[in-house]
Amino acid sequence: MLNMKCGLRKTMLLVALTSAPYPAFADRWEKRISDSETDIQVSYRATGGYTEFRAVTHVKSRLSAFVALFRDTDRMPEWVYRTRKAKTLEKISETEVYAYTVSEMQWPLLDRDAIVHTTLSQDPQSLAITIRGRAAPHYRPENKGYVRMKIVESLWSFTPTGPGSVEVVFQGYGDPGGNLSTSIAKWFIDLALWEAPYYTLLGLQKVISRDAYQSATYGFVREPGE
Repeated sequence: MLNMKCGLRKTMLLVALTSAPYPAFADRWEKRISDSETDIQVSYRATGGYTEFRAVTHVKSRLSAFVALFRDTDRMPEWVYRTRKAKTLEKISETEVYAYTVSEMQWPLLDRDAIVHTTLSQDPQSLAITIRGRAAPHYRPENKGYVRMKIVESLWSFTPTGPGSVEVVFQGYGDPGGNLSTSIAKWFIDLALWEAPYYTLLGLQKVISRDAYQSATYGFVREPGE
């Protein structure tokens, strides 16, 4: 029965997404998903020629656990939507890395790969941790068999909202590159715009409670109450 309910809810979600209108432009966020069962909201807006998403949820966690989660690059395919492969290319410092990812596309489209330069910071007042990612497409040569994504912008924020409670915001946009003139390409990209933040946050909710993440400590991260 549980599987049937989950399948029905997912089907209803996909119907809502594929039928959502796309405005020519917008200067404010338009909410498209509000799932009370998972506590995930997804909104979008048009900005700079791209459609930007913003997804929000709340979880019980230590702040350091999110740093540990993002450092565990090899395991990102377990929770990041349609990520086939991920690895760290170079660690510049404790708060700056270059990472490589391969994202699965719908056949017959080629999979996409990306090199992302990631930086981490913490606000000394709110203690919110921000992880920013930006494409660095020329950091390493392109790989045959993949289409290199040259535009990727992402922002993760983790803000304490109470004892052990954290607001998680996942925001960003990107250009998958390649030939997207076919109807299946347009359908898949439009659908992925909403599936990606929703199912990525759903995956994060499931893995963040692992002991390996919750027991992590870092000298550059200050927890609430410390």
